[in-house]
Formats: sequence, structure tokens, C-alpha cells
Amino acid sequence: MITRWLCLHIPALGKILSMLMDRIMLSLYGIDLTGKSIDVAALSISHPAGVLLGGNGIRSSGRVAIMAGVKFVARSPSNEEYLRRQKEQRVFELGDNVVIGANSVVIGPLHICDDVVIGAMSLVNRDITEPGVYVGTPARKISDVVSDEWVSHLKKIERRQS
Repeated sequence: MITRWLCLHIPALGKILSMLMDRIMLSLYGIDLTGKSIDVAALSISHPAGVLLGGNGIRSSGRVAIMAGVKFVARSPSNEEYLRRQKEQRVFELGDNVVIGANSVVIGPLHICDDVVIGAMSLVNRDITEPGVYVGTPARKISDVVSDEWVSHLKKIERRQS
């Protein structure tokens, strides 16, 4: 994201420009984000109205699609794990080929593995460690079959072998 690059590469002025761009996104599209806390390799936000990404730290080295009205929120502002991960800007860690359906709520801190589709209006309140389709409140796995149709337009990021 441009706002993240501004914060990291242009000391004082970059932070001001980043904050201004974040507010413009809120005014124009209704998407509430803090660009410096989002580090996603390939992000698609379809119909961004009402999306809350905030400043908690969303990380992914893969492709992520977020639909309208999705909210990323904290479990509790005094939760020790949340506070530790917020300092690292890693409250939400997402895998590759992750799709979060319209009006879903993701309560962190948590980790979502690769190849996960979360259905519309679902509540994710714990880690998802197995690929599949999840729906409901709280989200439960209903299928093992996952396609990449929602993220196929995003460039596949090749991971380095360590």
C-alpha cells in the first residue's frame, strides 16, 4: 500500500501524508484503515463500504479478498496477547487464498491458515488451522473444497524457500 510505503520511507512528512490518505479513504469509500499497519502481499477489497481494518496489524504473504462490511476488531483492549501482537502490528495473520465474506467479524488476535473461505455474516473468534469453508456464528467448517476464484485476479506471490 502507498500509505505504508510513505510511513516507512519518508520520516515525518510520510506519516502525515499517510494519515491524510487514510482519512480520504474513509471519506470517499467508507473504509476505515491505518495503512501503516496493513502488510498484505496482494489485497482485494470488493465494495469497500463499511470495511474496518483499523490499526491492529493485518499481515499476509499471500492473496486476501475482503468483501463489504468486514470488521477486524480486538477481543479486549487489555488482553495480554492482543497488546503484545499489536506492538508488533501482527494481531491478524492471514495465509494465502483467504476470502472473508460480506459483513463478517474477525475478532483477534488470531491466525487464519492458507485456503480458507469465510462465508458472509460469520463470526471468527478463534484461529482457523485447517483449510476449508467456514460459516456461522461462531464460524464452523462446512466443507473442505476451496477454490481460488475470489483471488485468482491477484498476482500469486512466490514464497522463498528457506
